[in-house]
Amino acid sequence: MWYLVLSRSLPEKEELKQRNYDDHRDWLEQQHRAGRLLFSGPTSDRAYGIYVMLASSLSEAEALAGEDPHHARGIRTMEVLEWAPHRAFRMDGTTIADVEAMATGNGPAL
Repeated sequence: MWYLVLSRSLPEKEELKQRNYDDHRDWLEQQHRAGRLLFSGPTSDRAYGIYVMLASSLSEAEALAGEDPHHARGIRTMEVLEWAPHRAFRMDGTTIADVEAMATGNGPAL
């Protein structure tokens, strides 16, 4: 199942966020390499970071997002939403299920 993680910046924690940014980026990189994150990045105003995450359940998604150093250290707050994507732009026959299988290593690379 896919999940959207909304990670909200806390203005009063900006200094801590900057000091812990490398740990946060390393965590994101590990999740991308493991196939758990499809997209990640900030909103243009930097008020939120957003991840598109693959997990087996809402509780797994919440636990995984909670491991982000910014969340684990109380630097940002998070909200995890279950997401049911139905279509993707210009995928030419590739389905969301195909993308999920590829991300989990259970299908051919696209």
